[in-house]
Amino acid sequence: MHFVRLGQSGLKISALSYGTALTIGTEDLTGAFARQMIEKAWDLGIRSFDTSNNYGMGKAESLLGDALSRYDRQEYTLSTKGSWPIGQSPYHRGLSRKHIVWALEESLKRLKLEYIDIYYAHRYDDETPMEEIVRTFNRLINQGLIRYWATSEWPVAALEKCLQICRALNLEAPITEQFIYSYAVHKVETNGVKVFCENNGLGMMGFSPLAQGLLTGKYRNNIPSDSRIAKSNLLNYDKTAAIYDQNKDKINFFVDLCSKFGVKGNHAALQWCLRQGVYPVIGASSPAQLEDNVNALKEENAITEYFWAELENNPRITSRD
Repeated sequence: MHFVRLGQSGLKISALSYGTALTIGTEDLTGAFARQMIEKAWDLGIRSFDTSNNYGMGKAESLLGDALSRYDRQEYTLSTKGSWPIGQSPYHRGLSRKHIVWALEESLKRLKLEYIDIYYAHRYDDETPMEEIVRTFNRLINQGLIRYWATSEWPVAALEKCLQICRALNLEAPITEQFIYSYAVHKVETNGVKVFCENNGLGMMGFSPLAQGLLTGKYRNNIPSDSRIAKSNLLNYDKTAAIYDQNKDKINFFVDLCSKFGVKGNHAALQWCLRQGVYPVIGASSPAQLEDNVNALKEENAITEYFWAELENNPRITSRD
């Protein structure tokens, strides 16, 4: 595992981050599973971990915090998020100072940590003035409760305004934007977000780099019993099938091409993200699955340029998204 610099900050993260969405605290609520997955990730060289206060409605943070407690705090980076609705009250959502300060305090309690390395504004809130958002996250930095702040799935207009205010007030700007990203779903290449990040030195983190398993080809002939679609009721999550329906041409082409070249779909999908300058946040439901994903970075699993050239000249696709 190698380390990469995130945006223009001095922070380095492992090239792959392990994320807990729909796994720890949702798919499995046991401490044993969380410890098993984090131990495997650590053994594989992963040192960057991603969670959110709304994953499992706090359970993911609690389980992740316990699993990481055996490791030296200075030897890994941890990111969590706030602003996603976590209750019915108007005070349980958004980017107001009232909500964000409280949400971070609660996250720190669950994680049993004194600080967060990267704290995300988890979706934009157009009801909170941008100056309030910027000043709130900077205050948390100054208090030593977070080291950096970041955004997730923000529209380009909000990112532009955010950086304008940060520069005008001489305050710290977000160091990265995290968005959904894969060969199947890369809307940030058409909505201006990716270009903005590249032009302004923001790091780029991509979640769902395997399009929730669709790019691995495991759904090609049937629905595996341990898949997201099969467990949609358990996870209370049914978007995987919709992702396929909306992007079936790209997905089928990708899977067919992997088969033609004898390439593993998950390896190609992760390498594709890295080739675009986007660092994947990977999920995994088993240690074996996690190890197979990390193997995508091994030199012996490099993929021929002929594959990439044919992939980028997909005759079935007339637009990037």
